[in-house]
Amino acid sequence: MKQRCSFVKFDENGQQTHDYKSLADSITTLPTLRSNIVDLVQSVEDSCETNIPDFVDKVRKDQSLVAQILKVARASKYARMIQVDTISDAIQVLGVQKLRDIAITQSFLGNFLKPNPYANGFDWKAFWKHAHTVGVISSIIAKKLGKSDHERFYTAGLLHDLGKMGAFAVDEKSMLGVAEFARKQGISMIEAENNLLTPKHDLLGEAISEIWDLPKYITKVCRYHHTYHREQRAQKERAFLDEEQNEHIDIVILANFLAKKLKQGYSGHSVIEEPVSLILSNLKLPEIFLEEITPPILAELQQGSFLDDMLNVA
Repeated sequence: MKQRCSFVKFDENGQQTHDYKSLADSITTLPTLRSNIVDLVQSVEDSCETNIPDFVDKVRKDQSLVAQILKVARASKYARMIQVDTISDAIQVLGVQKLRDIAITQSFLGNFLKPNPYANGFDWKAFWKHAHTVGVISSIIAKKLGKSDHERFYTAGLLHDLGKMGAFAVDEKSMLGVAEFARKQGISMIEAENNLLTPKHDLLGEAISEIWDLPKYITKVCRYHHTYHREQRAQKERAFLDEEQNEHIDIVILANFLAKKLKQGYSGHSVIEEPVSLILSNLKLPEIFLEEITPPILAELQQGSFLDDMLNVA
């Protein structure tokens, strides 16, 4: 019998729990976010006026990334307007922000699409479509709220379920069981994990994000996208999260709700559990906001995306 991979420790009450740092350290099949990708992402996030020559130089250092960007740019509907032979051409077609998004996604897609090691029982293309949609909606909501750094919200939304990838990498069979249990019981993945005492993907996502030295806002979104009350987040942190961190979390939670409501992709379960009124209250938004934001979301999604192109050329 295969031994289940489950690092354990004991909490302050003597209860057995998972050692998430050790679990995250044990992952070998999940691709790490290479330092050059972190540098590339940071160069875009730090300034609205990206240094294009410097950005191009960073991209050129990664041959696999160059190849992926050119593939996606050539597959884009905009490529009919310009011949795409160089990274500079790709920037004209897609823009710097999209190249950054491709860099992040290509780094994380890793083994999960080509070839797909978990083909039996879990649809990774649908998973990535859901993650991308949460990112897109997060960015749209942030832009609607006047956030100048709305692209960061895309990144947070895209990676909010990082812990699920990690959990599959740690123990594929166990996570397929979690997904099946959630589906049959009509509950969420986080509830299924609690019921089956498997590692929780929010805590594992936080541990992976910390080990990879991802930005703090991504770490907190991974950790708290199932913790809806800000007071509960503060209790778990034993200190208040700042307003910016809470806004990232709340916006991604709201985006996750809308992505599921619009049936975009698959996150491992179909339950819509987010308490929308509470999240709207956290963000000081009226109920009508959901009606107002839906048309621009649908318009954006209907245009297709770089991720569609990546999935089609993978």
